[in-house]
Amino acid sequence: MRSSRGASRRLTTLLALMALMALTVGAPLHAHEKGVLTPASRELSPGDSVRIAGARFTRRAALTLTLVGIQGSVPLGPVDTDSAGAFDVTVLVPALTAAGTYRLVATASDGDEVATLDVVVSPPVAAHTPDAHAAAPAMTMPTGQPLVLDRARSPMVTGTALAGIILALAAGAALLRTPHPPL
Repeated sequence: MRSSRGASRRLTTLLALMALMALTVGAPLHAHEKGVLTPASRELSPGDSVRIAGARFTRRAALTLTLVGIQGSVPLGPVDTDSAGAFDVTVLVPALTAAGTYRLVATASDGDEVATLDVVVSPPVAAHTPDAHAAAPAMTMPTGQPLVLDRARSPMVTGTALAGIILALAAGAALLRTPHPPL
């Protein structure tokens, strides 16, 4: 009886170890927590500063912020998370950044992407100068007068348009008169 009880214990222990190994091997290992990036605006402008907040990252981690797009990769700079796994920084979008759609990427020190967010870099806006305002056309105020539009008054253009309309109506009438087999 003792030998069967010992064998039963060994079998139970072996099965428990196998189950524990199966659970451990099957579980994915996450070296980093996936964080959330929150910029002050998703529309960035070259040469401007933008405030970016981050949360739910690994505590006290060194990250790098980068814009990644078809135009290339634009580094924005390093950032360190605090004891809660958050950060709040202001970064400068380089003045020579090409306009287009980018992904704002937070990368851990080992190269793993830990957060991404789609953003748009707008084309640079021309600087405002006093002469530029003077060169702008004067704005006209709305009136009750009819709006005059230039349009083609050629008899050939008008005749061709009328002929096309008449042909379309004739073709439609012919199709309506054509007998259709019963369904």
